[in-house]
Order: sequence, then C-alpha cells, then structure tokens
Amino acid sequence: MIMRIRTATLQDIKKIDKIGNSVNEFQVSKEVVTFWPESVLSNCIQSKNNPILVAEESKHIIGFIIANYNLCFKKAIIENIFVSPEYRGKNIGESLLKSLLKKLIALKCEYVCSITEEKNNVAVDFYIKNGFNKGINCVWLDTILGKTFKKK
Repeated sequence: MIMRIRTATLQDIKKIDKIGNSVNEFQVSKEVVTFWPESVLSNCIQSKNNPILVAEESKHIIGFIIANYNLCFKKAIIENIFVSPEYRGKNIGESLLKSLLKKLIALKCEYVCSITEEKNNVAVDFYIKNGFNKGINCVWLDTILGKTFKKK
C-alpha cells in the first residue's frame, strides 16, 4: 500500500471528527470541547487559508494535520497533528508537517508555531527534530464567547 498526503475535502470531515474526538491529548481545558466541531472543520476546508491535510493509505485516513493561518500576521499555528498508532514511526507525521510547511510557504506564511503540553515529550521531541525551537513555558487561558465550543 502507498501512503499519500492530500488536502482534506468536505467528505473527510466526519472521519477527521471521529478520530479527533478519540484523542484526549487535544483537550485544552475541562470546559471546552475536546476537538473542533464539524462546522469549524468545514469552514477551514472551505477557507483555503487554513490548511487541513490528511495522510491516507488505500483511501483510509491514517493521519491529519490542521493549521490556523493568519494572513495579516503571516503567522500559522499548528492546531493538531495526529497519526494512527499503528502507523507511527513510519515518518508519516514528518511527511504531514513538511507538506503543511510547503503549503504555508505558498500562502506567504513567515512564522509557524505549535502548542503542546510540556510533559508531552513525544510531541516536543517531534517538533524539535523537525527544526522547531522550544519556547518558554506558558499558561493556557481561555474563555468561551459562543455555543460552538462549549462542552455538552
């Protein structure tokens, strides 16, 4: 089987949502939904400026990466990266990241960052191995302004 990376489509949303909601590491607080609601994923896919890429093998999604790109600041935040456990250690995460960075360069992005838990050594090591710098420790603070992100 050959793995390929492609831009996500609206037909991928339910699968990405199902995978994303199964990953506890995506949770940022106890009050906020664990993963992006389908409506938000749909908006990102349709925006063309907020890349969502999927890794697939035999038309089966085995990973994804989601970025939030702000054109004004020329800054992107990698919101989520995920590779199915049985496919880890096969450079799929690296392939997703490299493909995303190429896409962001094409969008004129000049700065990319990602946030992960300090104790998530796998994620920290992954980003450092791929040329990211480890920043200072911060505290995540948030508030909910609408219904979309409230936990049910």
